[in-house]
Amino acid sequence: MCIIQTNNGKPEDFIIINLSKIMKIRTMMTAGLILSVSFLFLLGGCSHLYEIDFAAQRQTHLSEDLASLQFEKHQTLPDPMTLDDAVAIGLQNNLDMRVSEMMAAIENDNALSEKLKMLPTLEADGTYSKSNVYNAPDEDLSSKKATLSFAWNLLDFGLSYIRARQAALRTEVRKIERMRQAQNLALDIVVAYWKAVLAEQSLEKIRKIEAEVNDYRIKAEELVKQKRLDPIASKAIEKKIVELAITASNLQADISGAKIELSKLMGLGPATSFNLMRASFKAYVEKLPSPLSLDSLKLEKIALRGRPEFFSADIDMNIQQDEAKAALISMFPGIEFDFALYYNTNSYNVNNFWSTWGGSITSSLLSLPFQYVNWKKQKKTLEMMRLQRLILTAGVIVQTHIAVHDYVVKERQFRLYDDAFVIAEDLLKMSRERHQLGLLSDWAMTQRMLEDVVAMLERDRRIIDVINAYNILLVTLGRDYNRWKDALSDISETDIKENPASPVKEKQVIEKKAVQSPKSPPPDTVPEENTDKAPGGADDYPLDYPEELRDTG
Repeated sequence: MCIIQTNNGKPEDFIIINLSKIMKIRTMMTAGLILSVSFLFLLGGCSHLYEIDFAAQRQTHLSEDLASLQFEKHQTLPDPMTLDDAVAIGLQNNLDMRVSEMMAAIENDNALSEKLKMLPTLEADGTYSKSNVYNAPDEDLSSKKATLSFAWNLLDFGLSYIRARQAALRTEVRKIERMRQAQNLALDIVVAYWKAVLAEQSLEKIRKIEAEVNDYRIKAEELVKQKRLDPIASKAIEKKIVELAITASNLQADISGAKIELSKLMGLGPATSFNLMRASFKAYVEKLPSPLSLDSLKLEKIALRGRPEFFSADIDMNIQQDEAKAALISMFPGIEFDFALYYNTNSYNVNNFWSTWGGSITSSLLSLPFQYVNWKKQKKTLEMMRLQRLILTAGVIVQTHIAVHDYVVKERQFRLYDDAFVIAEDLLKMSRERHQLGLLSDWAMTQRMLEDVVAMLERDRRIIDVINAYNILLVTLGRDYNRWKDALSDISETDIKENPASPVKEKQVIEKKAVQSPKSPPPDTVPEENTDKAPGGADDYPLDYPEELRDTG
């Protein structure tokens, strides 16, 4: 204690001050100063945490991405590559398919995590403390404490059960979406494949005609020099050669573009080289069903029963029904049961071990209006999803009829252009005979050749159109690529429930030897390794949708 004198030292104005309080104030001020300096130091250091070398980071990520895209270096591609091979490679290596596969795996993990949330809470706690003074007269200087508590809330368990079921249903939705993605990808691959093959075949024929016409041009130039032919005729032949060169250049561009597009769809680099197997397009088209054999109403029913979007919509409605149930259950009070074990080494306690158990009911009364409104909203959302499914049903019906109509029109147009090409071929053949007899000039012969090339190109475009229209019809019906070769006229309404082959081809198709034997199947036949039944059985899937829509990858 100390005495401080004020007001000219009058003894009645002495103030007694506790030195211990002064020391505490000084200690608090020092601690505050240290905390302030530490905070300013951390604040100054945090300003450097966001200084990132984005250029170096981009370079690192770019190197990783380019290394991931170079998988074709250690992959053997079939030579020549059939259509089935191209689809198999695309379904396995396409980047979008790989992303959807990863998303499906994430949904599986999410479903498992939601299922684990159903477990009751079990908490363990242990502490050890030691002091140099007694804080209370009934405590030891050192103590050990441990607690093991168990609690189970019926309301939380019910909600966790619903969330786990919703997560499992979302996993099925991902699988169905991946099946539909595989169907659309196969459609794009088939279009790009036929474009590339058709352009290559057309280019070969144009090169032959171009060489023949060039011979006529040389002869015409000699005749012009001998003044036995009008120079206009020679220039006319030269003009036809230029037109053929332009057509050949356009076809070369189409081949390059189609191969680049095919490489992208297959998940290969644009610089990857591969050879495509040649096929007779006319023989392929002849295997397509006759438009008169297609029953639009029958195909409409098949589409309504087999399109993956319907199964996805049904599952979404189940998820929404569970959401409405969860909103209803949340309005009930929570009932919780708990049990706990305690251990304490305090020597003043009568018992070092003891336990407690009991139950409780809790309810947030003021949240009931909100929960009721939320429940009504979920019910309305369910009705809205029913209307959306109705819109989907109407849309698929229209799509089926449009797909059938488009196939009928494209098939009829192909027949007409094919007849025109056959006539052009006959005229060219007769013109060659007359030209050999000297009854037809070189200029007229080149004119006939150019007409034959134009007729061929027009016919070939219609081949692509009719093949694409038919494949669109199959995708509209929701059929997997491995079932595209089935005759539509033989499809029944119960046929949709048969086991198809897996939509994702096995790796053996891609890694087979580069050189195939002469007895290799043509691209319009199904390789043996692509016709295996799906490995998944009916017991592996809780939902009743066709097995061709189940994830077999």
